[in-house]
Amino acid sequence: MPQTDTPTEAVGASQPVGAKPDFFSSLKLLMRYGQGNGTVIAVSAVLATTAVALELVPVWAIWRAVTALAADEASAALFARLALLTLAAVVAGYTLLGLAMALSHLAAYRLIHALRLALARHLARLPMGWFLGKRSGGAKKLIVDEPERMELIVAHGLPEGVSSLGTWLAVTIWLFVVDWRMALAAVALTPVSFALISMAMARTTVMAGEYQRLSERLNGAVVEYLAGMPVVKVFNRTGAAQSETAEAVRAYADIETGMARRFVPLGAAFYTLVVANVVTILPAGLLMMKAGWIDLPTLCFFLILGANYSQPLLKLFNLFHNMAHISMASTLISDVLDTPAQPDTGRRVALPSHDIAFEDVRFGYGPHEVLHGISFTAAAGEVTALVGPSGSGKSTAASLIPRLYDVDSGRVTLGGVDIREIGLDQLMEETAFVFQQTFLFSGTIAENIRFGKPGATASELYAAAKAARAHDFILALPQGYETRLGEGGASLSGGERQRIAIARAILKDAPVIVLDEATAFADPDSEAAIQEALSALSRGRTLIVVAHRLHTVMGAGRIVVLDKGRVAETGRHDDLVAKGGLYARLWDDYVAARAIPLRPGAPEAQKPGAPHEKHSVPRMETAQ
Repeated sequence: MPQTDTPTEAVGASQPVGAKPDFFSSLKLLMRYGQGNGTVIAVSAVLATTAVALELVPVWAIWRAVTALAADEASAALFARLALLTLAAVVAGYTLLGLAMALSHLAAYRLIHALRLALARHLARLPMGWFLGKRSGGAKKLIVDEPERMELIVAHGLPEGVSSLGTWLAVTIWLFVVDWRMALAAVALTPVSFALISMAMARTTVMAGEYQRLSERLNGAVVEYLAGMPVVKVFNRTGAAQSETAEAVRAYADIETGMARRFVPLGAAFYTLVVANVVTILPAGLLMMKAGWIDLPTLCFFLILGANYSQPLLKLFNLFHNMAHISMASTLISDVLDTPAQPDTGRRVALPSHDIAFEDVRFGYGPHEVLHGISFTAAAGEVTALVGPSGSGKSTAASLIPRLYDVDSGRVTLGGVDIREIGLDQLMEETAFVFQQTFLFSGTIAENIRFGKPGATASELYAAAKAARAHDFILALPQGYETRLGEGGASLSGGERQRIAIARAILKDAPVIVLDEATAFADPDSEAAIQEALSALSRGRTLIVVAHRLHTVMGAGRIVVLDKGRVAETGRHDDLVAKGGLYARLWDDYVAARAIPLRPGAPEAQKPGAPHEKHSVPRMETAQ
């Protein structure tokens, strides 16, 4: 597969710099994937609202006690009743709040589960080209971190937000019912404070897109630095490797500092004014009481209730502020989910054969065209080798067969049918791909091989491993087939990992097999075992092999020689060598390279052979 080190984006599209974020994208995402949880969330909100309303009971009890004292009507019995009422309200409030939180968390975890499944399924159906240049840290952030942040919205934000809004409306009505003039004094600072916070947020939202981009960059840089630690240490490049990570940290710190400087002046004024209602309530109340408009109990009522009038609004603001940050993540998730999936007809097509044909295929990565109208056929039951200089397009051509990418023009056919007309499920059943960079999961060896056929029996598993020449070394491991590999199968050699990958392909039993340089990382002993495994794999199948070691495909039924994205020549090994073209030059270079000693003055590894000596090396026989 082609590799690139240039792009540095995380998975997903960042918001354009200066773009205004959608503060309600998290709620839109909830409505999209929260089906079935609406009733749970509604019940949670009702319970939370009732719980918060019960918090007003102690306030009313205090006001009633003060009123009784002012009217000389206080008694032990009254205070006892008020105390019991307050206790009952507090217990009931906390009980209802606990139930509300339990229900909201249940809904939140259901949503996170649905989101992660949706993301995983959708990512699996995106074309491979979409992942070019995406950092693994970005993928982890997208699937693990960002959905987790939705928990704050569903589990806390919705019930607390609804209850805070309901409580604020109830308190507002209560204040105006008691005395509209004092109510105006109690709410006077609220619109001013929220005007200030609106201005503060407007000053920072223009930086939201850049903040999200730098956050993704930081996450990706840190993950990449940790993953590359062995290389960093071996080459003693700690400082150089840290430079990108350090720059990402500095850039993120700068954007955080910049946003804080824009927000703090007006934001601090908001936090000061929003809880300063008593500054207007007390002077206004004293003047009105002196004028005879209100009495002392009424003033006490407004001092007790009105002084905390803005607390629900403050909770609402904090919720909205969190929602704004979470919504940037929600926008990222929505953008990925809205990215068009790879076209899939979903059809199952009858295939008369398993010939693979390239018909005037053109393909490129972005604007850079790699394949320039190539045409060739890989016959069923035959080994077809793709060879050529580095960068000639061999791996790219191979990757088009299982639709890791789609062609730009022309077509690739399987049994005469355009592979784009075959449903992806059927195409994956018909093809198997053994990558040059073997990927193994962190489970057991048996689980990795069974990935090719999840329901395989033990006998089928062992048969595939034996055919891949992997059975013996697996049995020599401490737990045999139950040996856990760890991340990437790091405990195995390159040849052993490759043989497990081949066993996986054999177990899948697909009629079309694509091998992208299966012996690239193998030692001579492993290479011989892999060659035997490939011979077993090729029987009765269409086998397409990308090869750099030319001796591994000497017996191929057809060799397709690519050069700069074009088919230079095709034929069998002997014919191509005799022809004296590009393949003959590649063969001569290959034989000469094998003869170069690694140490000056040491015996030659192998004499540069004439063409008639070429059969002295191992060869893959054509499938019969």
